[in-house]
Amino acid sequence: MADSDLYTIHRAVNSELRVKRSRFMGALLPAETRDAAEKIIAEFREKYHDATHHCFGYRMDENMYRFSDDGEPSGTAGKPILSMLEKYRLLRCVLIVTRYFGGVKLGTGGLIRAYSQCAEETIQKARLIKFVQYQLIKIHYPYHLTRMIHYLVSKYNAVIDDSAFGADVSTNIRIPRENSGVFEQALLKIANGQVHITRTESSCK
Repeated sequence: MADSDLYTIHRAVNSELRVKRSRFMGALLPAETRDAAEKIIAEFREKYHDATHHCFGYRMDENMYRFSDDGEPSGTAGKPILSMLEKYRLLRCVLIVTRYFGGVKLGTGGLIRAYSQCAEETIQKARLIKFVQYQLIKIHYPYHLTRMIHYLVSKYNAVIDDSAFGADVSTNIRIPRENSGVFEQALLKIANGQVHITRTESSCK
């Protein structure tokens, strides 16, 4: 895992940990937006309504995140969960650790260890996928440039989402954001003013 890489997941995973009769259930789920993460948390509260705590952390990007101790002593649950998401450089997912209290208090240190362990064991069950930020670009060009444009799409690891064919070709392209600048420069260079480029929005994978 490179230090500069970010990751996400496509499938939910679960784990379970028992510590001094307390049961900790970890669940890591993909969540593309903050609203999606909050909805997942609400569903877990409803599904496991008899649980003592539903502690969680999620990260949408490196600056948008949230965590909660959900009634556990401050700093003993939500922050350790979020720290594991940060350790594994995970984005666009929510990690919930649901606890059923077993009657034996674990103390501050014990809670931090239990929530951290459950969170990490849950993450370790997941298949981490490199998180790529894409720039979406729409281009219009004459038919005779099609072969060259397909070459540039391949060269810069872009993907053609769809194309429309009329008097000319209109194509929607997804390209890794880090490649978008050089891709556009290459397009303009080979097209000699015959390609019109419009940036639309960003997406991620």
